[in-house]
Amino acid sequence: MKAIEVKEMRKTMSMFVFEFKLFFRNVINLIFVMFFPSSMILLFGSIFGNEPSELFGGYGTVDVSVPAYICMIAAVTGLMSLPITLCTYRQNKVLKRLRATTLSPANIIGTQFAVNFLMTIIGIGLLVVVALAVFCVRLRGSIVTVALLSLLVICCIFSIGLLIASVFKSAKTATAVANIVYFPMIFLSGATIPFEIMPDAVQKGASILPLTHAVIVLKSAWLNMPFEEYYVSFIILLAILVVCSVLSVICFKWE
Repeated sequence: MKAIEVKEMRKTMSMFVFEFKLFFRNVINLIFVMFFPSSMILLFGSIFGNEPSELFGGYGTVDVSVPAYICMIAAVTGLMSLPITLCTYRQNKVLKRLRATTLSPANIIGTQFAVNFLMTIIGIGLLVVVALAVFCVRLRGSIVTVALLSLLVICCIFSIGLLIASVFKSAKTATAVANIVYFPMIFLSGATIPFEIMPDAVQKGASILPLTHAVIVLKSAWLNMPFEEYYVSFIILLAILVVCSVLSVICFKWE
């Protein structure tokens, strides 16, 4: 029995390494996960600096941008890379062939999740290192709280991506839907453009976007704001995670 388990583990690890290498061949995803957020920090940090600003409640531009860009990285992997890869595999009958092997569905989906999760963590790490080294960014909250809420944000966004991959069969349709979901959230949620400078009407409209609540939760935890100020967004993220996860399991198709 142990020999079989070891064999299965080796197969899973081999698949993980293979998918990890494939990720680096997707230049667009690689740029937006690894380099674009750090470039944004360097650009806006060099323009506005990181001095306390009344616009950001006494915090610096970089201080409020880092948690927002963490959400952007999660959106790239969770809403673009993950669902499009799975739908491409389904369309090209890769999932059907993998299902015929001894690998379980959990192995296959779990490997995709793990690869994109790892790339998200690497992208976040690079972003934080650049912000620390160049602008001495300040984490005012608890590192444990920020880490746990980052995990919640990543899993929530990934669950939306898995739902897209489960509902739409073809890669073309999934790509179109992923773009429709991704771009409004990226530009209206505060993940790229500071939420504080947006008109009130846009802020109210953006409150329906999951990524907006992700930015609110992470930014609040990063700046050590009391939980009472962001508990509604926290509950919304939890609800989205549960609902999308359940629906993705129910709707998922191998062919």
